[in-house]
Amino acid sequence: MKNKTLALIAIGLIAATSLTSCLVKADYTTAPAYNNNTYYNVYDEEFNTDDPGWSFTDSRDSAYGDVAQGTYELVNYSRTRGQLVAVNTGANMQYDFSVQTKMQSNNTMAMVFGASSADNGYALYIDNQGYFALYNEGSAYYAPNTVIDWTFNNTIIKGGWNNVQIVQYGNYWIGYINGTQVFKIPSQVLYGSQCGFKVLPGTTGYADYLEVKW
Repeated sequence: MKNKTLALIAIGLIAATSLTSCLVKADYTTAPAYNNNTYYNVYDEEFNTDDPGWSFTDSRDSAYGDVAQGTYELVNYSRTRGQLVAVNTGANMQYDFSVQTKMQSNNTMAMVFGASSADNGYALYIDNQGYFALYNEGSAYYAPNTVIDWTFNNTIIKGGWNNVQIVQYGNYWIGYINGTQVFKIPSQVLYGSQCGFKVLPGTTGYADYLEVKW
């Protein structure tokens, strides 16, 4: 997966200033796979309406995002640039939190968390070959870097819907795919509460919901 790692870093450098940010609030409730701690606040998005706007069109990169019938579609026809879309969830990510979604793509898609207007946060990627990876997405001032390199895991449904979750519990980040723990690492510094999605070039991806608890 070395080529994909290098491509992700290059794409991140190109797209470091292309973060799309908006405020969205909707109602969705789901039971996270990891629930050993108590959450007092919930941000839930089920993509029934675009309020006030996940949708966008980027004619330069032949990319767009669209909300329809409970699904968020993120399409990127570009050959060189990734597309990252994140919204302000209002979450306090300095303490315990959970970010969860269900997504699928025809190539490589990520759940993004901990982003801000000046920082692209972190992205938990899944591709359609059964691999996952975790990246610090960088910013306009510093390059992306690998936190967990591409790792095969047979719990991933290739090309299908996958439930993805990241939990901060104490001083650790714990990653789950389809209810199975796939990593546990020391927690990293986060600079914002924006969460969302990213797709690599040549990817059409879909998300069924986005839930943040803290």
